[in-house]
Amino acid sequence: MGLLRHLAGYAPVHLTMLLVGFANVYAFTRLLGPADYGLYALMLSLQMLIGTATLTWSEAAAFRFAGSAEAEGRMGAHIARSVSLLAQSLGLTAIVVLALMAAFWNHPRYLAVLPWLALFIPARSLVQLSLELHRAEGSVQRYVLVYTTLTIGGFIAGVLVAAFADPSARAPFIGTALAAVLVAIVQFLWLISRTSGHSKRDADRPGHYLRFGAPVAMALLLDILLSAGDRFLLAVFEGEEAVGAYAAGYGLADKTVLMLCAWAAMAAAPVLMKAWETDGPEAAQAEARGLIKVLMLVGVPAAAGVALVAEPLATVMVDESLRDGAVATIPWIALAGLFNGLLVYYWTEAFQLTRKSLERALLMLVPTLFNLAANLVLIPWLGLMGAVYATVASYMLGNLVMALGGMRHFAMPLPLADLTRVLAATAVMAAVVWLLPDPGGLPELVLKAGLGILVYAGLAWWLDAGGVRGLVKASRHSSDSIPGT
Repeated sequence: MGLLRHLAGYAPVHLTMLLVGFANVYAFTRLLGPADYGLYALMLSLQMLIGTATLTWSEAAAFRFAGSAEAEGRMGAHIARSVSLLAQSLGLTAIVVLALMAAFWNHPRYLAVLPWLALFIPARSLVQLSLELHRAEGSVQRYVLVYTTLTIGGFIAGVLVAAFADPSARAPFIGTALAAVLVAIVQFLWLISRTSGHSKRDADRPGHYLRFGAPVAMALLLDILLSAGDRFLLAVFEGEEAVGAYAAGYGLADKTVLMLCAWAAMAAAPVLMKAWETDGPEAAQAEARGLIKVLMLVGVPAAAGVALVAEPLATVMVDESLRDGAVATIPWIALAGLFNGLLVYYWTEAFQLTRKSLERALLMLVPTLFNLAANLVLIPWLGLMGAVYATVASYMLGNLVMALGGMRHFAMPLPLADLTRVLAATAVMAAVVWLLPDPGGLPELVLKAGLGILVYAGLAWWLDAGGVRGLVKASRHSSDSIPGT
């Protein structure tokens, strides 16, 4: 199967994602202050919304049709088509940014960030396009190098700007924008080099890319609204400092769990798609079963573990001004992160494989609209925690809707026996961690996290939770090598 080999290949990407995510919370909650950190979180969500709404469709289509293009010997034409469509989409991005500048004209703190968003979004999208093509081709080393350079470089530059030049909400965006432009130049040259010497014409018309990519972008846009829309409502009802506390808890809890789910999916999704394209639904079922086993194996204990160490984690990572709110939100956001990972990286694969991306987008309206309604009711009533409860409930609803809807096209398996063993190992781990002393701060975090990992790993192996023994055995006896090495 070679899944563990793929996971090992992508491990540096997700280790980078985790470490930089934690470092962002640690550095910017201290360098920016509560209000500016809340503004940073709001504008970060706005940045993702703009990029997803205007550019992501071309990135999604580039990944989806790369396999058939490579099989038919027209990869160069496919890349040229993808770059061309991305360039054409930048006009819409510019219109959206200009409209936002007009809307924020009397809000100078918000307005000051927008030029850096306008620089970052197209550069980051070009890099993302190249990353999707690296992933589709199995070029793991190239993917890791590009992603880690962009992520670490942007963080370091942002910290330097905030520490020595401009300790405002725009400092992180200045750093990421400069890093994205430099990496984009290198990746653009690579993309151009891949299109030279290829005479075969791209058989997929632009409309073919759009019909697939636009619904995918719409679904992702709704997912961002589901995960980040409550920040805007929090800002309206509770102010930017409440957004800062919420974002700090989110950055520690959701990103940790979601990163592990993304790690499994990044390795398994191309394998799953290849099985569907080349060997049919039965082969895809087998790969999907392997994917959900890994997601459960790492996602369930991660969510429980983050919840159990919420207080020492926040003590170490979050500035005192935002700490209490972060401690309160972390356990719930960890649970939401697990449901988010299953929603984005598992249940939606049924629509991805069968090219039912429009139906996926329409179904995502259900949890998104529910989340909006729940936030409008709960935030005025419960404040910060109202947004948290609405998020958890919305992700649970989203999982149910997408699982039932996807069954009409491709039944994603849910191995209950494996889930039961994972839950049993997690429950014992949680009991052990709960009984440990509470020295506070870093010692408590290291003690509980370290022992929790060891206990869970031993129990998971003993119970064969998530089929971990089979995964390791298959990896040891596989003659496959990591793609791109």
